[in-house]
Amino acid sequence: MESTHDEPFADNQTQEIEKTLLLAKLKPEDLLPLTQVVYFASEELHHNNYKLLQIDNCLLETFNEQGVVYVKGEDNENAVLCTDTATYDLLETETSNALLLVESLHFRDSVTDSAPKATSKVTVKGVFYDYLEVTPTKPNLQRLHELLDKRPYKGPEYERDGDEHDLYTYSELLNRIQASRNELDAALEAMRIVKVNDKIRILDFEYHSRVLSYMLKLIEENSWNFNEVDYDQTVSTLSDLIPEEIICSLFELYTEKSKVIDGLQLYKYKEIDVCKFVARVLLHNARKFNLQEFLEAWMELVPNGMRPETEMLYGLAIIDTKSVPNTILAFEEETLPDNILERFDVLFNAKDRWTVPEITPYIQRMTTEKTDVNAILAKYARACTFSGVKYYTAKHSK
Repeated sequence: MESTHDEPFADNQTQEIEKTLLLAKLKPEDLLPLTQVVYFASEELHHNNYKLLQIDNCLLETFNEQGVVYVKGEDNENAVLCTDTATYDLLETETSNALLLVESLHFRDSVTDSAPKATSKVTVKGVFYDYLEVTPTKPNLQRLHELLDKRPYKGPEYERDGDEHDLYTYSELLNRIQASRNELDAALEAMRIVKVNDKIRILDFEYHSRVLSYMLKLIEENSWNFNEVDYDQTVSTLSDLIPEEIICSLFELYTEKSKVIDGLQLYKYKEIDVCKFVARVLLHNARKFNLQEFLEAWMELVPNGMRPETEMLYGLAIIDTKSVPNTILAFEEETLPDNILERFDVLFNAKDRWTVPEITPYIQRMTTEKTDVNAILAKYARACTFSGVKYYTAKHSK
């Protein structure tokens, strides 16, 4: 906002001020030394050069610290406001009181009682009857999946056939996806993305399975323990078969530092992550399995020392204990609709009652800072107890 110097008014304007004070039953000595006269610059005050934005103290503090916020949205999307950590819906709100955008207004704390008496012009630059209000919201990640699903990475032999316009850098995704930086990072981590020639890619499922199986076979071939894996040997052994970028990315996804032996840093495979992916491979190929046969095959395919547990299947599959024999069916969270009502319809159509640990992975993504899993279940489902175990069923089930 540009500032202007205070300036005296003509005698007739001073007289008008005195008349106004008289009508208001105020004495000049009761006022601050500075008198501000508000006037309209022109008749063209209803324009779209500005938008008023109402924010809370937390968002204001974030803006003051970072110096920037981002408004994102394609032509077919509602605009959102993003900081580095959160996403907000932008809602246009009408007000019955006119809001004035003014220039050179002095606030009480900027005027001292001992200052010499003066008058000042305050120019109205705009009149508004609406403003933008922000409300916290979940990131819109549907577009992220759409963009990355266009060209999953299937191996170097398939790269020459694709369109480069369907590949995106991290910065390009950050600009296009309606999510904060932190939310985008979390989504990409959950999708187990890799970076190829500086482009963010998801791996084709079959290719992902093949590469990870090569990596896990090295454990047996080298008589390693799954928590004593040599990084350099893994990369050098497989680099003739798989691009090094892919090996390094999957190694980072599925392992973590374990111990140092004779100065050599060794790594261990993350048991839960490996077991869950092997389970996905089995279910991807068959979709529905005899439960006992599935458990036996699962145990055979994971590295020695790892122990698959049925709790690892939550969010990936449904176990039907009513059928004879018991069966297991692929049922992945990422395939469910984003609309929470539709999601619960799908959940209870697939299975009539759920324990909290079973259903949590399917609704965890719908939680917010103020609404946790228990609050969502209380609102959209009905609690009941069978044989001492608490279950949730459809809200209006019989």
